[in-house]
Amino acid sequence: MKCPKCQFENPEGAKFCNECGHKFGEGLAIEGERKQVTVLFSDLSGYTALSERLDPEEVKNIISRIFGEIAQVVVKYDGSVEKVIGDAVVAFFGVPKAHEDDPVRALRAAREIHEIVNAMSHQFESKVGKPLSMHTGINTGLVVTGEVMTGKGSLGGVTGDTVNVASRLSGLAKPGEILVGEDTYRQAEWLFNFEPLAPASVKGK
Repeated sequence: MKCPKCQFENPEGAKFCNECGHKFGEGLAIEGERKQVTVLFSDLSGYTALSERLDPEEVKNIISRIFGEIAQVVVKYDGSVEKVIGDAVVAFFGVPKAHEDDPVRALRAAREIHEIVNAMSHQFESKVGKPLSMHTGINTGLVVTGEVMTGKGSLGGVTGDTVNVASRLSGLAKPGEILVGEDTYRQAEWLFNFEPLAPASVKGK
């Protein structure tokens, strides 16, 4: 385990650095960097019905197929998949590689993701009893990237309110909808048609 203060390599589980005496603690951020990033948060509509009607192994296979296709789309637009949580995917455009048009790339990826899942849906509708589709939130803003030291070593991480807002927007979106934050809208309005929504309250906003 490397000391964040002097970089000395210590044995795993050490409470203090054997070189400089620095005390290791939870949640100590190192090598943090502020970046402008566009976050895509996309959920699968119909997942509950899928889980209720099909065997868990079959659900797992279907989800793996769907999110395998989604990951390919994200990579196609030079984004990176941060994680898949159950029936949702979180992807970043601007980390680790930044582009001037990251909001546009995220929107293009989202539209393609929706189209792919819509096309795949017919394969499962007879089993599930309802169509599968995605609903997506996209938000652009500052995040902090870097490593976080824990007692078990270091973990990569991207943190910031930008990620939270993307998640909230996804939660507000109806099946098939893509909701975007204001900064994403400003940087992509020249290329896409948007419709304004009435103000909405979400957790903390």
